[in-house]
Amino acid sequence: MVETKILTVYEVADFLKIHFNSAYELIREGKIRYIKVGRQIRIPESYLQEFIERGGTN
Repeated sequence: MVETKILTVYEVADFLKIHFNSAYELIREGKIRYIKVGRQIRIPESYLQEFIERGGTN
């Protein structure tokens, strides 16, 4: 089984050095893919890597 690191929005914001509201905005705009666990938003590390590789665009 491959272990995938799952990040919170706050962890993503910290990694990207942006405010957490900006991270939520990127998610709402569909620029960063995410999954929901109950009512909580989680971002697999691979989704964040995709965002970075695209240069932060759709």
